[in-house]
Amino acid sequence: MEFFDDYRIHLKRKGYALSTTKQTLFWLSRLMYRAVSQQTIRYNPFEDAKYERVERKIRCLGKTDVARILAMPFQNKEAEFVRRIFLFSVFTGLAFADVSKLRYCDIETNSAGIRYIRQYRKKTDVESITPLHPIAEQILSQFPPKEKKEDSLIFETSLSRIQIGMHLKAIGLACGIRQPLSFHVGRHSFGTLTLEAGVSIESIA
Repeated sequence: MEFFDDYRIHLKRKGYALSTTKQTLFWLSRLMYRAVSQQTIRYNPFEDAKYERVERKIRCLGKTDVARILAMPFQNKEAEFVRRIFLFSVFTGLAFADVSKLRYCDIETNSAGIRYIRQYRKKTDVESITPLHPIAEQILSQFPPKEKKEDSLIFETSLSRIQIGMHLKAIGLACGIRQPLSFHVGRHSFGTLTLEAGVSIESIA
């Protein structure tokens, strides 16, 4: 156990991040378990070792950052497409996997005339219902259905996930946003901005 703690201190002095240190120590312990299974040693000396908790800061955009992206259309068609679907994620809270598989038939209208998205999330296979923000509605209006096929994809593209990520990075730099943009950031931004607007956590969930 003393070696485990000394090794932790050694890694910290080397300047490794807490998450990297924790992962390295975890694999050290796994190695000991493998040695036990091969009967090289009788027991794992690090079995009762405790790991420091890694605090993860949730990244999201503020209103100013979102306004910058809204105010900066791009001449490049691919970059503009990525800007629009990213903003759609920000104003709906949908993950990239759900945005990319969104179909026209997933858009419904209730008795009060309010349009919303009814969709099963790809990650959890749980049905979600998302009222459409006016900006999300505006983005949808820029992608009219082709040949009126209701089951066709709204945001159909030949861009790969890597290409979309590269365009997102360029968009962030062009808008003067320090943190790297991703659809995960977009989802968290939706939650934060909606919470600031006074919507309850239960409704956001």
